[in-house]
Amino acid sequence: MAKKKSSRRAVKEAAAAVKKMSVGQQIVLAIVIIAIVAVAVYGYYQGWFDKWLYPETQPVVTLPATGAVSVHFLELGNDATGDSIYIKAGDVDILVDAGSDYDSADTIEGYVDRYCEDNTLEFVIVTHSHLDHIAGFAGSERYPSLFRRFECETIIDFPKTDNSSNAYNNYIAERDAEVAQGAQHYTALQCYNNEGGAQRIYDLSDDGSIKLEILYNYYYENKAPNENEYSVCFILHQGSNSYLFTGDLESNGEERMVEYYNENHGGLPQCVLYKAGHHGSKTSSSVELLSQIKPQYAVVTCVAGSDEYTDKLLNQFPTQDFIERIAPYTDKVYVTSIVTATGSGYASMNGDVVFICDEGEISVQCSASQTLLKDTEWFSSNRLMPDAWSSAS
Repeated sequence: MAKKKSSRRAVKEAAAAVKKMSVGQQIVLAIVIIAIVAVAVYGYYQGWFDKWLYPETQPVVTLPATGAVSVHFLELGNDATGDSIYIKAGDVDILVDAGSDYDSADTIEGYVDRYCEDNTLEFVIVTHSHLDHIAGFAGSERYPSLFRRFECETIIDFPKTDNSSNAYNNYIAERDAEVAQGAQHYTALQCYNNEGGAQRIYDLSDDGSIKLEILYNYYYENKAPNENEYSVCFILHQGSNSYLFTGDLESNGEERMVEYYNENHGGLPQCVLYKAGHHGSKTSSSVELLSQIKPQYAVVTCVAGSDEYTDKLLNQFPTQDFIERIAPYTDKVYVTSIVTATGSGYASMNGDVVFICDEGEISVQCSASQTLLKDTEWFSSNRLMPDAWSSAS
């Protein structure tokens, strides 16, 4: 009871002190208290306190010995959807995109530093010119470009763009500065055509067991209806396994790619891993593409449930349409992040998602949770269970 009495005494003393104040002093005190409360409430809804309310867990994943492949889908340190994928293929380090915003550069650098021992990225692949894919490469006064933080040997990027933003112009300047320091730069079209020293297929191993193949996209050479369709597409081959990455390519580009490969290369291979196109939007991951690649695992890089692009619940990433189309092929769908309950800020759903294949053995390790999308509380509250997943349960 001593503590309760002490607390009561303190309250009484505080009340007495207020009574002794003049009316003017009481008014000032009231204004100060109201201001503090208002700022606290505003800050809560703006996500200022999320790092304490929703602490991140980022354990370092132990990677297998040389010869394995690990694909790391990163959370990006803010509540904006974007892409950054780090690939460790034997001794080769690859960074694909650097979204979602300028401050993500710090997050990406910190993550890559855990695994890249020589500060050298053998390959940088930049899929297209949207901010949520290039911000970390473009850099800013406060957040220097990743080109300044790592030595980059080969940069492969998009052949065409209609973008003229400051971020795009900064990206070009930073990329060209890295080239001036000795990096090789090729467009994806040069790679596909084996032109100017570029290669369609890069051997990443000593024995040919791991290969990087740059795919053909119709919009490498033709004007696209939107910037997403210019995306660089590629497959990482590891033995008989294939892993497909299509940036933000949308259904028109996907269908043209499927048609082209059916006519010229016997079709696209079935893929163990698929980086869900355009963050799991309704305009990507078409039936035509999925029916050919038949993915066994899919990872969606997004902040699930965010209204960043739309207020329509079913069209927020990952969309209901994407879920319906992927469901017949796999229920092993992972999502990096989720919007917080306040609607501002983010928390981890799976967190950093690491896909590992070592000597044919596949595992997925997540920094926050191993729960599949279909089994999350967010899914049960915000999405409809597709028939394919219902029958598999």
